[in-house]
Amino acid sequence: MNSKNLIAGCFIALLTLSRPGLANDYAYITNQGSHDVSVIDLGSNKVIATIAVGKGPVGVSVSAAIQRVFVSNVESQSISVIDSASNVMLDEIQLSGSPVAVAISPNGDTLYVADWYQDSVIAISTQDSKQQRKVSIGKAPAGLAISPDGKTLYVSNRDSDDIGVIDTASMTVTSRIPVGAHPFGISISPDGQHLYAVNVHEDSVSVIGLATGETHKIQVGTRPYCAAISPDSKTVFVTNTQDDSVSVIDAASRKLITTIETGGFPEGIDFDKVSQRVYVASWSDDAVTVIDASTHKIVDTIKTGQQSRAFGRFILNGQD
Repeated sequence: MNSKNLIAGCFIALLTLSRPGLANDYAYITNQGSHDVSVIDLGSNKVIATIAVGKGPVGVSVSAAIQRVFVSNVESQSISVIDSASNVMLDEIQLSGSPVAVAISPNGDTLYVADWYQDSVIAISTQDSKQQRKVSIGKAPAGLAISPDGKTLYVSNRDSDDIGVIDTASMTVTSRIPVGAHPFGISISPDGQHLYAVNVHEDSVSVIGLATGETHKIQVGTRPYCAAISPDSKTVFVTNTQDDSVSVIDAASRKLITTIETGGFPEGIDFDKVSQRVYVASWSDDAVTVIDASTHKIVDTIKTGQQSRAFGRFILNGQD
């Protein structure tokens, strides 16, 4: 190779390495029907790996801090642990209950698991999975969300119609916040100011001011499931399972901006801050719908495994 070709080759390599979305930016989609996880490269929007996990994977949580992905397997009563650097499953943590949502602390030290049948939340050390703490909560805990400082964990108690508030240091319940009928997915705005609880049987989203305690409700589509918030905390995206759509909400005015038609029975949803796109897992289409967050237009559809759910935070940006 002559010197000109060598220089050109190095220049192209540098561009490839520096291009946003190409290095370690992935979406991890749980497929309950095929008992696996589809790994999507967010730079190309292609499935680059399919990882076999336990039976009936539902919940997912990612951690850039420790390069791990945690997946709840409802039928196996276990948590699969995936190395995000190699996209290989490292371990399976057995539990006695029925894990649904999973959430990881900001520093990656602790994994929190919502146990649907035992009405409890389990805190598991990511260094030693045998180190576990448990606290009783409301009926049928489903969604989990942790504050940006890691000090407070919020739990949606579906059959109690409230949000449980847990102090993570002591693993004690400090309060319960009433919301709508059957809250499921919950999300905290990146600025830490508001919590959004999706009320499945009320076709609404409860907005809770975490500093003030004030609550408001916003009507969305039929049987909403999960919410994702833009990095600037200004826009909220909510999946509506029975409408096959996503509701887009202006956070400041708490008004509906638009409704976007998606794949069939959309469930999990997350925001990729690198591409400024929203990724939506569609249960009945075995696919992920990709939405441009600024134009609200669908830009891609990605085939995944059977019955894609991706309940939780499933996008991992390598530069986090």
